[in-house]
Amino acid sequence: MTYLALSPRLLLVLFTFVAVACLSIRKFLTHRQTVSALGCKKVAKAANKDPFWGIDTIFWAKNAYKDHKLLDRNTELFHTLGNTFTTRQLHKYGIGTIEPENIKTILSLKFEDYGISFRLEPFKALLGKGIFDTDGDHWAASRALIRPSFTRDQIADLTSLESLIQDLFALLPRDGKTVVDLQELFFRYTIDSATEFLFGESVGTLKKAQSERDFAHAFQYAQGAIITRAMLGPLKVFYKDPKADESNRICREFVRQFVDEAFRAADVKQEETAKEESDSNRQKHVFAQELASRTTDRTRVLDELMNVL
Repeated sequence: MTYLALSPRLLLVLFTFVAVACLSIRKFLTHRQTVSALGCKKVAKAANKDPFWGIDTIFWAKNAYKDHKLLDRNTELFHTLGNTFTTRQLHKYGIGTIEPENIKTILSLKFEDYGISFRLEPFKALLGKGIFDTDGDHWAASRALIRPSFTRDQIADLTSLESLIQDLFALLPRDGKTVVDLQELFFRYTIDSATEFLFGESVGTLKKAQSERDFAHAFQYAQGAIITRAMLGPLKVFYKDPKADESNRICREFVRQFVDEAFRAADVKQEETAKEESDSNRQKHVFAQELASRTTDRTRVLDELMNVL
């Protein structure tokens, strides 16, 4: 009688193959059972011309983002393919939908069944762990931490917006002929107003020369790098972008100084906040200081500020 001996390496390969096959079969059966139970309809149309790797999607998404046309491109896809379609980008298979019943299910009826934690890995270098890239208890804690700062009277205070809009108007040419890039000005206005609300002090990009707008440039570049890393998935290990790393560092170090200031303000804050003040004498609402008054975790405050920004 002859016995065949398999090498440990071959046994490992066979075991891996069987394990992957079993997981795939289990996933298929679970998916079919879920589809049957919920009465899901088949998504008939795909956005990709390349059905295997979705390389075309990566290129058009990258170009659309670069040209500020991402919303236009997505609107065009929904107009052409209908309210729900599939898309593929390398390892990822996704579904895009604007179907009201789907949105209601995801955001309300079956909220616990869906999540955004897949964002954490590509987002973390810039945003840390916050409300826009975590799930479960961490997300719930983030929501509880930042929600009180968005009360009606606080977000309805338009005083800072009025002064900043004058800074924007000052940059518009008056000759009726000069072409101006409003996209750039609106971005700078948004950064200035957001930092005024979040940090208590605007970064003032509308008043600074281009060479002085380090934070705004770094923040914009870092966001673009997030999209690239998210699209690459596992292949991002081959993606090296020193400028993105430096942009992440600039942004987080810049915001960290406001976090430190917020905690100093929280430490010396007197109990006079309990007494009522008239609207004209009301203290300025600073988002960072509100967060610092509710937690002692400076990293948590930094991450939530980056997420909200």
